[in-house]
Amino acid sequence: MKAFFFVCALLASVGAHAQTFACPAGTEDMMNYFLMSYPDRIDKHMGPGNANPAYNVIVPESGPSYPPQGVFFWIKSVKGYPWDVKTFDDKYIYDRGTELNWNDPTSFKRFNRDLPISQRCVGARRAGNPIRVPPSASAYSFFNSCLPYTTKSLSYVRNTISAPVNVNVGNAGSVKTRYFRYRYACDSSYANCRYMEVFSLGYGIGHYDWKYYVRQNGQWVFVKESLINQLALGQTTPSLPCTTSYQ
Repeated sequence: MKAFFFVCALLASVGAHAQTFACPAGTEDMMNYFLMSYPDRIDKHMGPGNANPAYNVIVPESGPSYPPQGVFFWIKSVKGYPWDVKTFDDKYIYDRGTELNWNDPTSFKRFNRDLPISQRCVGARRAGNPIRVPPSASAYSFFNSCLPYTTKSLSYVRNTISAPVNVNVGNAGSVKTRYFRYRYACDSSYANCRYMEVFSLGYGIGHYDWKYYVRQNGQWVFVKESLINQLALGQTTPSLPCTTSYQ
């Protein structure tokens, strides 16, 4: 019943209806990399190598193909939170929000305006075009008990999607992979960024690895990694007590 009411409310919020989306010839839909494919995502997830699991939920759920627009969640525990909230339309995939306190789903960070992280359609054998976001469009707010209390900015942001390569991924075997590099706190030329997150996105399995780097003395220095490379049984329902986290 909880899952039913959640889906009904979210369907209304995104104005979803039964449509499918197709990328132009010679390109591929990046949703195939950001999410586990259907029907696997209905009853499977990526389990931890050394970190949290990754459950995928998309609304509207349209089966083997993806709709023109909607919202999806990367859920990081069987409790239904914490999570990353992302949205998509026919042009881009966007970052909307992420957890703040891992033990409290009413605390989170949310962009004041959805931040584009990838083109929706990218050349099948090519990297995506870099996306540059100025500070005015990378502002985000902190929420507690569902209410905002302060605002910051990621400054200049540069996002890139790599060309695909084949990678052996845990028990999933060889998987076509693209790397999403999220660089922020860059200078006004979108260079010399202070921080970088690298997400490994596998075709049909979603994200299975995350690495975090900081720039020191002009070089990227590795800080930590979350490896999520084991295909496993089980699914969950997002815990979203605040409409402000996803609507």
